[in-house]
Amino acid sequence: MRPLRSLRPSAVALLAAGALAAPGLAACGSQADSVAGFVADKQAPAVHFDTTVKNAIGDSAVSFAVLASDNLDLAHVHVDVTGGVQMTRDTTPAAATTSFALAMRVPVPASVAAGTPIYVVAHARDGAGNETASDTLRLSAGNVRPPAVTLVAPVSASLFVVGKKGALTLVAASPMRVRAVGYRTSGPFTTADSVIYAGSALADSVVVTDTLAVPANAPAGVLTVQPFVVDGAGRVANGAPVQYAVQTVATSSVAPVATAAFPVRLEVADTLRVSASDPTGVKVIGYEILSRADTTRRFGVDSVVLDGSLVNDARRFTLRLRPDTLTTTADSLPLRVYVRGFATNSGGKRATMALSSNSAAPDTAVVVAGVTSPLPQGGQLADGLYVPHLDRLYLTNLQLNQLEVFDLAGRRFLSPVAVGSQPWGIAAWPRATDGTFGDTLIVANSGGTNVSYVDLTGGGSGREVYRYALPNIVAYSVTTTLNAAGQAVQQRTMYDFSDRPQFLATTCSGSASTGNGCAEPILVYSTTPTGGQSSPFPNAGTIRWENLVRHSSHLFFEQATGLAQGHWDTLLVVRYAAQGVGHDSTLVPYQQPATNALTGAPTTYSVVVDLSKLGFRDTTFVRSSGNFGRAIFGEGGPVLGSRTLLYDAARGLASSVTDVLSNNTYTLSTPVTDLGVSRAFDVSDFIANSYARVSGVAINFDGGLGAVRGDSTYLLDPTLRLQGLLQTSGGPNAGFDFHPRNTGGNSPPGTRYAFSASQLPQIEIYDTYCYQRVRTIPVRDPIVGPIRASVRANGDLVLVGAARSGVIVVPVAQPIRSGCS
Repeated sequence: MRPLRSLRPSAVALLAAGALAAPGLAACGSQADSVAGFVADKQAPAVHFDTTVKNAIGDSAVSFAVLASDNLDLAHVHVDVTGGVQMTRDTTPAAATTSFALAMRVPVPASVAAGTPIYVVAHARDGAGNETASDTLRLSAGNVRPPAVTLVAPVSASLFVVGKKGALTLVAASPMRVRAVGYRTSGPFTTADSVIYAGSALADSVVVTDTLAVPANAPAGVLTVQPFVVDGAGRVANGAPVQYAVQTVATSSVAPVATAAFPVRLEVADTLRVSASDPTGVKVIGYEILSRADTTRRFGVDSVVLDGSLVNDARRFTLRLRPDTLTTTADSLPLRVYVRGFATNSGGKRATMALSSNSAAPDTAVVVAGVTSPLPQGGQLADGLYVPHLDRLYLTNLQLNQLEVFDLAGRRFLSPVAVGSQPWGIAAWPRATDGTFGDTLIVANSGGTNVSYVDLTGGGSGREVYRYALPNIVAYSVTTTLNAAGQAVQQRTMYDFSDRPQFLATTCSGSASTGNGCAEPILVYSTTPTGGQSSPFPNAGTIRWENLVRHSSHLFFEQATGLAQGHWDTLLVVRYAAQGVGHDSTLVPYQQPATNALTGAPTTYSVVVDLSKLGFRDTTFVRSSGNFGRAIFGEGGPVLGSRTLLYDAARGLASSVTDVLSNNTYTLSTPVTDLGVSRAFDVSDFIANSYARVSGVAINFDGGLGAVRGDSTYLLDPTLRLQGLLQTSGGPNAGFDFHPRNTGGNSPPGTRYAFSASQLPQIEIYDTYCYQRVRTIPVRDPIVGPIRASVRANGDLVLVGAARSGVIVVPVAQPIRSGCS
């Protein structure tokens, strides 16, 4: 215990004055005694926390205020911070005061994981030595939002009956995963119960149904049920208490009450919850679906028979629609329906929800297409790939460092595949230029400088078998400027970019292909920029390729070739091998020997660039064509004038160069320029034709048609010439993909289409030949991430997208018909 401080002189004088003014004060209460003519203070100060103090966005600290008060004089405030951060603070108010506020901002090191518990304990002491009971505040690193729990059923004032049971439904959520959910009661009787999760069962949100039994000897009264949740970080939170009536006698003449809860937009395989209550016990609980246009048409019904021991019950049902409800055409959806619950009590009395004529009433729903499956452990999806021969979708979960594996046949998630740090892009290992790929997936680990190889053989979800270390590629410039005297001055400068991969795609090397095979896969990728890159490129990315067999590399500089007014930059690019993968090499020499192809005269050659065009904004999107022949790049960022490039892997590096001024051709000793990359003036021309903000890209099967998602969707040919616009809606929504067999204007019947996400809860289908929207597919939630079109082994066309509520799989009715000739 800390030593007590003696009374301040000012406090003694105040107490003495109080004693003279009211000599009988000591006899009127227990807080003060008369000691030798003085009034002794026995009232302890109070202390509590104010958590409304907030940090600036991105501030790596926790903030709060300690508020202390006393009836006479505060002498000392002590604060202990433990858990993820250790700190002690002792404060003595500068002058006599009865209230004191201490604002605190505790820095949290970057090494402390977000969500780590931080505990704050505060004491206060007054001048007479009285000390408060400590108050405790629970915080978390990263200002992660606290856990929350709600008791959703039964509703407040529902009846519980002595000697019977009732069902409680609790919903809990936490960014740090839910470890336990439970309740405590007070009132006519006290009890408690909880459900505890462990290991892989932890999720960021749960729905728990528990049973509350009322003892046979419990008196009537008002029962208060207090829900609580404990998350994976040990944080505890109470939900709002709910009060219920406890009665001793059940009246059989009372009809049951039934309610139904369901999404406003119902999927055909969705679930709904029906709650029912009756003091005699619920015997039957169920629901029915009626047409809003004709209530005599019943589309579906389901129910369950109970033993009648529960006076409150809630059951989940899977939506069951009769087969004749939906036709094979898209015109059957959306379907406006009534959904109403019903119940029968132990006495045989039946009650059904009344229907409302208001289309916005809670008994009305819209049946839409698709099946949405929430991520089992939460997280954030960045990219995805469908593997036809396994009928599985592999999705990169950026936050959980794993691949999510979704089985389309079973409509369920399988065991995830652990990969590297912050997996972002995903691509397949190409086997042939007909679109065949092997049993290896390649995943970009954007939190590191490597890519994961995931082996899909063996019948399981897959497993990581290798991490390919990407090289450190450094660019140098030798800048030539003219001084005031007109003399050339040279300066060499190093530019070190991040090597962390972001989006990626796979292509085939034309020179190494035999027939339609693909002997040498080439990985094309964009990099994740950082603020620590060399000036003037902080937060600027690059695009590159890596030959996964030869371990050779290329930094795309072709978009920056040319001279800037008043100066020019000569480029030097060096590859530094990582972990023994390949060798150190010069990719672009500062100068190299060259020979005049006509005369044989020797000379030297250098690559000259406009340095400002070398880097790309964050984020740069990358996609490859279905035949692995081409790839498309789209420069992201919240500004206009984004650049788009196409890459043809078959063209290879240029072994000669032509001087545009003299028209002489020179043979190079070291090929450096990739002929497959869009030319600088083509890139500039596309900007002039579009001037768009890029939020996503796509490319069709043969690479003959690329798409850039902006305010509209721009379709372009391999030379970046604009072919037409699709009036897609959705603003920044990135989701867009071609039909997997789309080959432009010569596409086979039923395949010249593209699919676009929207700000509305729908998917739009466009004809890419006449640029018209031909159909919309209603879904439950807008797609906010990538969208992928795939043809399953049985010929079904499915769309898979990332919505805020999870992964949505949407079958597309075929054939798709267009009004275009």
